[in-house]
Amino acid sequence: MEDTKLRLKEMLVRRLKLNMIPADIKDEMPLFDGGLSLDSIDALEIVVGLQKEFGAVITDKAQAEKILVSVDTMAEFLASRA
Repeated sequence: MEDTKLRLKEMLVRRLKLNMIPADIKDEMPLFDGGLSLDSIDALEIVVGLQKEFGAVITDKAQAEKILVSVDTMAEFLASRA
C-alpha cells in the first residue's frame, strides 16, 4: 500500500503542478478543506489521473466525495478494487 500512496502523491504533484515534492503530502492530509486546499478543477484532474494511471473509474459525485478526501482514502479505494 505504501507504493500506491507514493504513486498517488507523485500523480498529485505532477498532474496538479503543485509547488512541492511528494514527501510534503501526508497520507491523511485533506486534499480540499484545509490541507492542500484543492478546488473542483483539481478534483476533475484527480479523477482523470486515477483512471489513466490506475485504471480506476469513479462513477458519481457521491463516490468521489468519499474517495477524494486524502491519499489514504484514495489508496484504500484502489486496494478495494484489487
